[in-house]
Amino acid sequence: MDFEVKIHKTGEGLFQTKYLSPHTGKRKRKRFATLKEAKQYKAEIESKFQNKGLASFSDLRTDQAMKLYIEKFPNSSVRSRQNHFVNFINVFGNYRISEVGTNELTHWLGKVKSEKNLSDKTMNSIRSQFYGFFEFLVNENYIRLNPINKIRFKRHDNPRRPRIVLSIDEVRELLDNAKIFSPKALFTYFYAIAHTGARLNEVLNLQREDIDFKTGLIHFKQTKNGQQRFVRMAASLTKVLEEHLESHNGNHVISGENHIPLTKKELARLTNKFKHYFPNGKNWGCHSLRHSFAYNFLKKGGEMYQLQAILGHRGIQTTIDLYGQLKAQDIENPSPYEY
Repeated sequence: MDFEVKIHKTGEGLFQTKYLSPHTGKRKRKRFATLKEAKQYKAEIESKFQNKGLASFSDLRTDQAMKLYIEKFPNSSVRSRQNHFVNFINVFGNYRISEVGTNELTHWLGKVKSEKNLSDKTMNSIRSQFYGFFEFLVNENYIRLNPINKIRFKRHDNPRRPRIVLSIDEVRELLDNAKIFSPKALFTYFYAIAHTGARLNEVLNLQREDIDFKTGLIHFKQTKNGQQRFVRMAASLTKVLEEHLESHNGNHVISGENHIPLTKKELARLTNKFKHYFPNGKNWGCHSLRHSFAYNFLKKGGEMYQLQAILGHRGIQTTIDLYGQLKAQDIENPSPYEY
């Protein structure tokens, strides 16, 4: 598209710029006292068009553009990490789309990383979360270039927290102790994670309708990446969940000792208290049961693609990056020169 800002001298001795807005088709005029000021303005407007295209003339706000994107691609991953999605809208929602550039996004992502102490691997996931949105703006001619495309984080990064893995015997001992300490809330919760490898919130959010005892499947709906999945229950888990659901009438599967849904805050309090009374020499957390499930599943002979499906990873590479080294550690005699 040809675009030019023209300058002419008015009868009053002023210098007037004029151009047709590529976005609205309306004529835009502005007057300056000197030719130098008019030329500077001309260069600024033409540079904006060259770098940002129609977006430089659009009043479309980022929150409005996001609404258009979600309406067109309702299954996109842009809301996969809900807290970062909300943060993005809070920061950039009122910005014109032409004002959200690489510098602004770099600053925002850097602040998110610093405040949350996130790894480069997590930052790459957050970057990917919004990549499709900006590609949509490019394809719809709202912007000329994808501003997040030049932002990079290291592909492989050491985990921020040590990955604690418990052996089969350690998990069994933990569950036995949990049944003594908190036979309803903590025991049932730990048992569900230990036998499914699910995430903390995925188990806390389970509803009665998500447990199908006829088919033997658990339906995880509220997941970290937005992808629902089914996981088959072990016979022992089926028995534990049946007994627990008979003990209360609430819709949430995991109920506390007082028959109300177990909250994340109450779970943390109970877990810390439990670890104090039943120490096992390892600084494990709830997520350690997920890691332990993966390790012991692979040790038992399970395959990476099966583990990916059970854990709900979006791609097999995530599973390999997380647990490939655990698989290597389990090879009793890796040397090809010894028998």
